[in-house]
Amino acid sequence: MARILHTNTQGGFGVFTLGEFTLQLFLWAAYAFALYSSWLWGGFGNGIIEEGYEGVLENVMATTNSLLTHVVGWGGIAYSIYTLLDLVALVISFYIVFGLVIDVKDPPLLLAISVILASLQLLFISTIYAMLVIRLRSNWVITDIMQFLMPALGGLIPSEASKYIMMINECSPIAYPFVIMREAALGYLELPIPITYQLLYSVTTVISLFLITVILVKIFDRRLREEGKLGLT
Repeated sequence: MARILHTNTQGGFGVFTLGEFTLQLFLWAAYAFALYSSWLWGGFGNGIIEEGYEGVLENVMATTNSLLTHVVGWGGIAYSIYTLLDLVALVISFYIVFGLVIDVKDPPLLLAISVILASLQLLFISTIYAMLVIRLRSNWVITDIMQFLMPALGGLIPSEASKYIMMINECSPIAYPFVIMREAALGYLELPIPITYQLLYSVTTVISLFLITVILVKIFDRRLREEGKLGLT
């Protein structure tokens, strides 16, 4: 079903239509952007940075044996639940504005797996981002790089946008959870790669990011305990 939208132009009102497929695509693209914004800049990543600057992490280390559990464990679980509310808000908003009822084409389990993989990936990326910012004592350098690279490399832009975006999504390992999310919701292959291989690439990327996160947090933890100095050096 097409949705008719009216736009106010200089010469009067214009009319254009958006198909249900396009609206569904917009919804899941918007959720991908919301996930990146929430994890990296809106809350979790910046929250770790603020805890580092304000001395909260030192207090955590005084009362618990594992900084990794604090950063990646309970904090990550709580924030994962919070980001699901972003999806609920988007679904309600698209229903109110466009009358769109969410319709998942593939088995919901595949969509759930993609959301879990995307959340885990962003959990680890945001933790790595926070560790690097605290290390450099200046967040604008890392933030500017991340804001420039992540929309292009992170699978936020659907492959339908251009053949170049498709090439980037196919080559970027961090793009796959979000590509799978759109594929599961819309019931088509966005990339010319079997879904099983896409899942394998995603799981491998998440495991690799987890190992990097563990190494960085342990370095952070050890240096702080040994030298009382917040940072990686």
